[in-house]
Amino acid sequence: MLEKKDSYTPAEATRAYDQLDQLVAAKAMSSRQAGGHRRHISSRVRVTLKPSYSAQAARRAKSEIAKLTEAGTITIKSAAAYRAHITKRTQTA
Repeated sequence: MLEKKDSYTPAEATRAYDQLDQLVAAKAMSSRQAGGHRRHISSRVRVTLKPSYSAQAARRAKSEIAKLTEAGTITIKSAAAYRAHITKRTQTA
């Protein structure tokens, strides 16, 4: 089946979601069970944040946060908190 972990990187979470989709398609797991696993994964995704950002790094980080939100890897509330963290620590030249 699927091994549960204490924390997931965004890439690991995406792979786990894909694996869940395959298990449901193969009828090895019900969609209800997969939903439980997805909730477990989404609550344990960790994103590495830096102490300061250049303007270009901030743009890249914010676009990465947007991609993760669209993919469903992180929640909208978490994405807002990450964007606020990045904005607060962006160095203006």
